[in-house]
Amino acid sequence: MTMRIVNSMKYVGLFALIFLSVVACERDFENIGVGLVDNDQFTTKKSIFEVISYNKNDDFSQVNQDDLASGNIDGLTQYLLGVYNDGNFGFIKTSFISQLGLPASPDFGDSISIDAVILDIPYYVTDTSTTGTPDFKLDSIIGDQSIEFNLSVYESGTFLNSLDPQDPTKTKKYYSNEEYSEKTLLYSELFKPNRHDTVLYVERRFLDDDMNTVDDTDTIKAENLVPSIKLPLDTVFFRNNFINQQNSGIFDANDNFINHFRGIIIKAEEDVVKNGSLMTLQMSNANLRIYYTNTILTDESGTDLNDNGTTDDTNVPVRTKQTMIFPISGIRASTYIRDYSESLVNINDRFVNPDMINGEDKLYIQGAAGSRGVVELFKGLDLDSINAIREENWLINEANLVLYLDESSSTDVPEQLFLYRFDDNSQILDVFTEAQINGIGGFLERDDDGKPIQYKFRITDYISEVLKSEEPLTIEKLGLKVFHSTDAPDFTVIDTIIKDFSWIAKGVVLKGNNIEEADMDYAERLKLEIFYTINNE
Repeated sequence: MTMRIVNSMKYVGLFALIFLSVVACERDFENIGVGLVDNDQFTTKKSIFEVISYNKNDDFSQVNQDDLASGNIDGLTQYLLGVYNDGNFGFIKTSFISQLGLPASPDFGDSISIDAVILDIPYYVTDTSTTGTPDFKLDSIIGDQSIEFNLSVYESGTFLNSLDPQDPTKTKKYYSNEEYSEKTLLYSELFKPNRHDTVLYVERRFLDDDMNTVDDTDTIKAENLVPSIKLPLDTVFFRNNFINQQNSGIFDANDNFINHFRGIIIKAEEDVVKNGSLMTLQMSNANLRIYYTNTILTDESGTDLNDNGTTDDTNVPVRTKQTMIFPISGIRASTYIRDYSESLVNINDRFVNPDMINGEDKLYIQGAAGSRGVVELFKGLDLDSINAIREENWLINEANLVLYLDESSSTDVPEQLFLYRFDDNSQILDVFTEAQINGIGGFLERDDDGKPIQYKFRITDYISEVLKSEEPLTIEKLGLKVFHSTDAPDFTVIDTIIKDFSWIAKGVVLKGNNIEEADMDYAERLKLEIFYTINNE
């Protein structure tokens, strides 16, 4: 915490200094300009500075929320599930683990018969209908949705701790490379996403004495008719471990329940080929529903419930349809398993042996514990050269890093990248100083035909501090990664450290710095552009 406060206070001080400096410069400029007509005292110029850029693999990333102070240990709302193969980045398969929450009144009643147990997980969707009849498009999904992959659900054998066993004052962090014990298999079938899966039909067979006949069929739709994954789980397991245990005390308190039933694991695996689709699922609204029939003692009131010719009997046993809902809540996490051998460009070689001297011709940036880039500024310039520039007292008007997409990149790329201070994993200065304007950028830019072409970062204030003559900032390595909402600074707390969350599996191939001058892509190499004004006197 000390380091974070120091970092933040440094930024606060720098922000105040820059603000005062800008005001002073503006005043000086205004004073100088008074009485001057058609003079050449100031000249605006542009300089290009070479950088070094190379790739870095991410072995894992954090996959659960750990904000103990706010009491939020329910996890993030973004979780991955599925399999996906990308020619540049190789193969990834992701799974999900979660505890269940207790219903408000977990009492199944008497003479219980289970009709169905359904695990229900909504998709993220957009209604594209123009006629009033819903027509959904699945969002947050990449890959080939027509290819089936194996989907299994297990009872978890791993107890998920909310607190860190090494320091119980902190919430335990879970990472994408952790392994969990799979206990009882509850479901296993081939699966592919289905945007039309909006309705569930539950057959009720226990309303009379003959379970071989369907007495009624419930048609169950979500209130907003959003499609969802609906997986039928093993009813025998839930009879033995839920229904038959309801008087054992396991439903009396949440601690009792999660000790008895440690949660579920939803596991995705490739089928015949290493391909398929990868989904970001709306786990905040997911639940497990037990549809069952029990017996309710009911007083007749004008209706002959027991077919005995009278309508005023009391305590008549009536078979009644019921539903018990267990939310997917508590500790939740994902696992990511990557296989870079499936990459068609030997991407792993770029991670194991990056050229940190000359830089690379391409940068491979991917989320979900994928890969990021490292950028070193002013390469080729020694300290004396840097100091000579500082003595020029440039007024930096704009400083940009522009990253062009490589032709080998797919069109399904991240909508935003993120630039930060690499060594201490913290925010860059312009994130704060330009927060009320446009920030530092990093948004995907497209041409007139909609083709993605580049990302652009504005780091004017940071470069100004690096090149100022007195007490300049140290030139640091910059990191480049896929942007996630958790990367945005929190101005309500004194903390500049970037959180280690990463759930966007999209990737992009960018042009690096190491491109030959004779190459047609040389002008689009990664470089630092500085626009500045000098005083000619």
